[in-house]
Amino acid sequence: MKKLITLLVLVFISTTTFSQGHYNGSSFNPGDYFAPHAGFIIPVYYGYADMNYYNGAGKRSDQLIAPTPADPTTLHLQQNVKTNSFILMAIYGGKHKILGANWGMMVIPTLNSPTANIALDYYSSQTGPGNYVFTNKSLGFGDMYIQPIWLSWTKDQWSYALNYGVWAPTGKYKLHDLDNGGLGYWSHNIRGAVRLKTPSKISVSLASTLELNHKQKESGFREGTHLTMDFGGSYLLSKRGDEVGLFSHYTRQISDDIGTEETLLSDRIWGIGGYGSYWITPGKIGLMGRLTQNFAAKNRFAGTAVQFGVNFLLPSH
Repeated sequence: MKKLITLLVLVFISTTTFSQGHYNGSSFNPGDYFAPHAGFIIPVYYGYADMNYYNGAGKRSDQLIAPTPADPTTLHLQQNVKTNSFILMAIYGGKHKILGANWGMMVIPTLNSPTANIALDYYSSQTGPGNYVFTNKSLGFGDMYIQPIWLSWTKDQWSYALNYGVWAPTGKYKLHDLDNGGLGYWSHNIRGAVRLKTPSKISVSLASTLELNHKQKESGFREGTHLTMDFGGSYLLSKRGDEVGLFSHYTRQISDDIGTEETLLSDRIWGIGGYGSYWITPGKIGLMGRLTQNFAAKNRFAGTAVQFGVNFLLPSH
């Protein structure tokens, strides 16, 4: 039975960890770093997140404080940011191999309320002390993820993957605007992954993602490079392909921000969560639900996110 693809990538995708930059750790389930079966997959998801800001000391805070003596700005912000996102993905798995590898492609447009990334961008762009409350309730298009390179090789119980994707700034962005739907810059995601499938129906995986960011339009600001390590495992419940799993991640900024808006210190975050998938019609229609909890955050929003949705599979025979 073909396994249920349970990709969950929110802008970014907006509801899992709200990193600075586009990619959030644990946006994929443990088996989803590897190319899908031949044919089309159309996942449709809804996500909700409840996030709070944590300062450079890792403490929940209502203040953003600039790190330089020349700019001692203190911003008081509403502690809580809640977001809603709707994701319609288009995934294609190729019939034949490329360089001996299974291959696929992915496009993810997003529709979301302004995310905590955007709230953080808004707060950090302010230039004087004061009180700012992020209460925007608008809904619009966010940035789009495109993954044209999705390769995976399998030998015995081991699988290896190499992925490249780009975040296009398709969401509305205007400097210092409250109702932005995107971050205003391109990001490149380069990812390698490895997976071990055991005879006991358990699979474990490890993936590493490097995110490189371009300059933000209108401001000239460039977000630093981030490195994310994703860990996970899954257990196959039945021959139908139903499964449950656990996942975790660690993200850290590994280079400095550059530009006039560099008001925040380097950031980091941990996260852990679980998921379950069930086939309504085996090999054609499946359900998936996820829960993610973030912790040990510094200079980030962190909290709890839930996502659920349905996957429509159109296999190529």
